[in-house]
Amino acid sequence: MDTQELKNQVNELIRSQKYDEIEPLLFSHREKTRNDNDLAVTYYLCAVYKQEKTAAQPVIFSKVLSVEELMGRYTVLKFYLRRIDFDVADSLEEFQQFLIEARVSPHELLRVIDYCVVHKEKVLKAIEGGLPQKAAGGLRAMPERGETCNGAADAEEICFIICTNDPVYAQECIYYIDHLKVPEGMQIDILTVEEAKSLTAGYNEAMKYSRAKYKVYLHHDTFIVNPDFIRDCVDIFKNDPQVGMIGNVGVDRMPVTGVMWDVDRYGMLYEQHVYETELLSNPISPDMPYMEAEAIDGFIMITQYDVPWREDLFTKWDFYDCSQSMEFIRHGYKVIIPNMKEPWCVHDCGFIDFRNYDGEKAKYVAEYMSGGRCR
Repeated sequence: MDTQELKNQVNELIRSQKYDEIEPLLFSHREKTRNDNDLAVTYYLCAVYKQEKTAAQPVIFSKVLSVEELMGRYTVLKFYLRRIDFDVADSLEEFQQFLIEARVSPHELLRVIDYCVVHKEKVLKAIEGGLPQKAAGGLRAMPERGETCNGAADAEEICFIICTNDPVYAQECIYYIDHLKVPEGMQIDILTVEEAKSLTAGYNEAMKYSRAKYKVYLHHDTFIVNPDFIRDCVDIFKNDPQVGMIGNVGVDRMPVTGVMWDVDRYGMLYEQHVYETELLSNPISPDMPYMEAEAIDGFIMITQYDVPWREDLFTKWDFYDCSQSMEFIRHGYKVIIPNMKEPWCVHDCGFIDFRNYDGEKAKYVAEYMSGGRCR
């Protein structure tokens, strides 16, 4: 049985209201369940079903017709809660309306808070008492895209480039960008690239199209929660013109295995997996403004110079980030991880697809490690 066939069986159990059989079915195919985001979420939401059933309340599976609808419901609820968590929710009205229309039970709400929220007590207080006046009135003001804060024609530009195959996540990514503070004299632009042959090809296409000096390449499931992100990045670039690229997580030296996470990764990040949100924190020395890195993680990569992405070599979705790090170093630039006090981003990464990983890793090792280090 393949993954889609398993989803079809779950869908049939939902439609026939045989809810008690969903969890045992997924458990009996736990390898496929563990490696598919939709099935893994469905499995963990079985805990909500049990609580609602015990409380004699309408159960979560009775409110959807398929795994796809369940995932849509879970994603919307997760997005609303994260906006409250990181002070980008403009009001609670839409959220409260969703809770009513979707008939979200307290069991479901608390479970998703447990999975997806960093500051749980803060979010619960906001839901109970309403958002602070600062958020309700519009927390972060920004100009329209393509316009400057002060109207200057020679304003510097920063372009956010999102290579995506999921419009729901892409729009949420853009929502966070739209709530960033825009420094005086800056203008922002946002490009989305769809149906790219590979990440390197998509990023090259956008890089050539945009005239912005500063470019932010990010996954559609990366949400920037540092309101001063633009200022912080531009300040680093202006203070040290040799800095070519900034990441949030990375390694000072790639291990001989060619796998970044085989050694300590430095930086800070909130990682949201299927059933938990955890803090990745391995800060650099407090007396250093940044740490030079040999590779940074590709969930977000910020540049002030254009260096071509190696689409001739990396034709899938892995090792583009490690490759680009080495390409910047080959061009004489620094690749760095700033000294962050708090994480700048949430990466809602779920499970990682490793189907093409080993092949791309072999290319990386042959190109960048076999002939000796570049620094």
